[in-house]
Amino acid sequence: MSDPANRDILNAGRLVAHQFSLAEKIAGALCDLKIRLLPRRVLVAGPYVGEFGHELMDWQAWVRAQVPRYAEVHVITYPGRDYLYPGCHVHHHDVALETAGYKHGRFTPAQLAEMAQKKAAELGLKDYDLMTALNVCTSYHQRFLLPARYELLGQPPAADRVRDLAFHFRQVKKEGPDQTRNYPLELCDRLAEFCRARGLKFFCIGHPRYSYCPPGVEDRRTEDLEASVAAIRSARLLAGELSGPMHLAQLSSTAILIWADGQWRLDNCEHWNIFRVPTYIVANDTHRPDPERVGGKILEALADLKQRPANFSKPAYTLPK
Repeated sequence: MSDPANRDILNAGRLVAHQFSLAEKIAGALCDLKIRLLPRRVLVAGPYVGEFGHELMDWQAWVRAQVPRYAEVHVITYPGRDYLYPGCHVHHHDVALETAGYKHGRFTPAQLAEMAQKKAAELGLKDYDLMTALNVCTSYHQRFLLPARYELLGQPPAADRVRDLAFHFRQVKKEGPDQTRNYPLELCDRLAEFCRARGLKFFCIGHPRYSYCPPGVEDRRTEDLEASVAAIRSARLLAGELSGPMHLAQLSSTAILIWADGQWRLDNCEHWNIFRVPTYIVANDTHRPDPERVGGKILEALADLKQRPANFSKPAYTLPK
């Protein structure tokens, strides 16, 4: 889906999230009602071009909910994320994460519709409903107009594969205002040494382009989300700066240990904690806590987790009623 028009969109201005106007919100609401009450045979969902965390918590569950209502669902998203859309035909766009913008991305509803229509034409689709970020652009759209369907991801691993913890060391060099969230490489290395010195078994997860693995640490980074979920499920705890993979861990019923610069970020994380997975906080005032401080919290969290689910023999999550 690469063309000069899309590149011009990406190269213009700061890469902030698109701010939906009142007219766009009303248009999205009317479209939601049509999808809910008068669905066609085929749904084209996407392209999703925003942040990974928002795809997990503000998008994929709404797409999943539509699957039983359509004969075909075609999803357009980033490569490697097919696992999030069972029962769908998944297609990939070529919008780079570094240039996509924040939240649901910087593309306007008209630009998203144009991209989706182009893909639909390539696939020979003519009579279809279109679902984009416009359909879930506010909490009112999400709560009252379209249903969501959150599901636990993955299955518990075999006991002999379980490690004490996994790390996700975010290393996204993203354009725009979000330039300080990467944990410095030196601190990553020190934290790995802290854990190694205490006999902990651990590995790293994440996208190979957007995360770091210290030398000598088991590297389980991959573009394939199904493999990432399998890795996350083989750790007692996932630790790192608050980012998309932490929400993936919450959907995979794995406890997380996080830090962030701002209590509001942590509040949002807990709001998104659908299955009430245990969450441990290192700091709410910095993206760069001292490795010894993080390591101490890891030891506390592992000790607490051992008590909570009866020595790891029971699930550490709660299914919503």
